[in-house]
Amino acid sequence: MLAREHLCPILRQFNTDAGAVLPICGDHTLLTVLIRNLLDNTIRYSPEHSIIDLILDTNSISITNPYNNIVLENLKRLH
Repeated sequence: MLAREHLCPILRQFNTDAGAVLPICGDHTLLTVLIRNLLDNTIRYSPEHSIIDLILDTNSISITNPYNNIVLENLKRLH
């Protein structure tokens, strides 16, 4: 996986009771693709050794890299 290549650990957090988040309703394949794409982009545009947060809440999924800024040239591509 891309996270191993970039040496980026992925921290999973629940902002609520796990039972309130899981199972996530929706098409399993599409949700898997969505989360994988978001993780891949977060890792791809982060420096090596970045910590990636995957946060599950009752009504949201958040994937962030709170400890590193995105390089300006990459930020333009993300808009």
